[in-house]
Amino acid sequence: MLALFGAPFLDDTLRAYTQAAPLAVGWRARVPLHQLHPLLVHVCLFGACYAGQVRAAARLALRAAG
Repeated sequence: MLALFGAPFLDDTLRAYTQAAPLAVGWRARVPLHQLHPLLVHVCLFGACYAGQVRAAARLALRAAG
């Protein structure tokens, strides 16, 4: 969610998180999968302006799974 909507200081946040509890190998490739649900909710709430992001996230998630 932090990456999805452009959290300020995201790199600093991730670096601090990694020091406390390292993320599993390959976590970056799984980010689009986790972003799909909130993006679909935004399509339902706010309309098709989020459809392009849904398609892009779905493509990346499928690529990572493949």
